[in-house]
Amino acid sequence: MNVVLSYGLGVDSTALLLRWLHEPDSRDFDLSDLLVVTSMTGGEWPRTITLVQDHVLPQLRAAGVRFAQVARAGPREADGIRVLDDSTCPTVLYGHGAHKLEDELTSAGTVPQAGGNRICSMKFKGWVIDEYLRLFSPEATRHAFGYEVGEQRRADDCERHMHGRLALGFEVGELGRARRATEYDTPSRIAEFPLIEWGWDRERCERYIESHTGVPDWPKSACDFCPFALTSRAGRVATLRRYDDGPESLMRTLLLERRSVCLNPRGGLIAGRRLDLLVAERLPHMIVPFEERMTWTRHAVFEVRRLWRPRRDDPTRVGTVGRALRILTAGSRRRCESYVRSLGDVDLQDGIARVYLLRRGEDLPTREHFFVAAPAGAEEKQRASFGTWWEELEHTQLDLLAAVA
Repeated sequence: MNVVLSYGLGVDSTALLLRWLHEPDSRDFDLSDLLVVTSMTGGEWPRTITLVQDHVLPQLRAAGVRFAQVARAGPREADGIRVLDDSTCPTVLYGHGAHKLEDELTSAGTVPQAGGNRICSMKFKGWVIDEYLRLFSPEATRHAFGYEVGEQRRADDCERHMHGRLALGFEVGELGRARRATEYDTPSRIAEFPLIEWGWDRERCERYIESHTGVPDWPKSACDFCPFALTSRAGRVATLRRYDDGPESLMRTLLLERRSVCLNPRGGLIAGRRLDLLVAERLPHMIVPFEERMTWTRHAVFEVRRLWRPRRDDPTRVGTVGRALRILTAGSRRRCESYVRSLGDVDLQDGIARVYLLRRGEDLPTREHFFVAAPAGAEEKQRASFGTWWEELEHTQLDLLAAVA
């Protein structure tokens, strides 16, 4: 086994895989040398799971291609990975994964971040596949990726760490990304770009998939709560359409966001802004059932302390952000919200009831301290140094107040 395809289930990698299956002249290796690997986050759109299971798995079986489905076994790397299936006759796509990204977001009380590195992808896909190859296919010498538009950093990260020949699923419209990718070539690893070599763009990929599956609108692969799909107007329109077709995905996503926003007013899915407000505007028929679901969803009362410390080299910019989360009680939504109201004056500025003891200031360092009722699931957590930072900032602010007085 010396050729590996990281199969992301989306348009680019599906088109690449199907052409390799159907057109021997498109590859310089035998299908017996091909290993297809997918890492399951547990959050893939249900329609994507159905399409791959119905249209791609039968073609892998017919060609006798080995397909490995893997997932994280737990939150720590020490927990290892779980092989969900590894065979040349796959019949089920195990989209539910094992340890889900959704589980991790729930326990942390947050949502994926649209800015910076795609940490969730590296943790739930990149590391998992690397670990699988280390354990089960150490002889792999070529590794192909079906990257989509806007995934340059992911491609760069993979290229820096991959040895041997690397085939990337860039399209014709991504020549600039391809040129930058070659900057990481070494004597032991040369980047290859099959889709560019074939002259294929996204539309060509979609038409090829349609010709071999009958599906005219193969969807982009993503978790149904992925914030990157919401960063553009076109992306929001497409995602709302998918939510309208799959209400349960929306319910799960709004639950994740509601918990996140309760614990952090800036914790919405749309680059900090709230998806539920967009849904209320564009899909109002979806908000009523969500709020009804919230009435019977178990809640908890959280004490939230958060602080922002400045960078050492630039005191005007945020360096370290810390949060301490403590659970005071749990129960029904009504009971928990009543408990919060008993703690002091309620702030309803964003529609969520909070009782503030401290509000975030404009200058750094700063901190906030409040109580809120939120959907249960987030775990108590506080980094070891948080208490010291909090006390230091408290003493500093008290000294400043005394000096002013």
